[in-house]
Amino acid sequence: MKTSRIPLAIALSSALAFAVGCAADRDTQVAAEDAVDMTPADQTTPPPVEPIDPAMDATADADAGLGDGQSSDQPVDDTWITTKVKSSLLAESDVSGLDINVDTLNGEVTLRGQVESQAQVDTATRIAREIKGVTHVDTSGLTVAAAE
Repeated sequence: MKTSRIPLAIALSSALAFAVGCAADRDTQVAAEDAVDMTPADQTTPPPVEPIDPAMDATADADAGLGDGQSSDQPVDDTWITTKVKSSLLAESDVSGLDINVDTLNGEVTLRGQVESQAQVDTATRIAREIKGVTHVDTSGLTVAAAE
């Protein structure tokens, strides 16, 4: 019995979009909360900004890139691209989207995992290339499972 992957793709897209939105709004929310605590006299002179110690910053790991020491020049765009590619793969019935890992760095998408056929590699590549903002698709990490 084959079930539809569309609800899973929608749920994943929604959760990741929410996470990206929360991260982007974090700085705005902190600034707004600081402004509420200020008296009218204090509002003319902004409070000094203290540098954030990376060891104490909860988002330092999230901004660290792909775990290989690289960081992106466009982390929000890369997160959006990754989310869009992954959800599109999950929605495609001809691709085993759950078996494909998607990473994006500066618009370059890397697909890794095991698929059932070369046709699935081709379909996954086409899907990734169709996403706005993708500059390159690397499929060298995709392997085709041996036929049993």
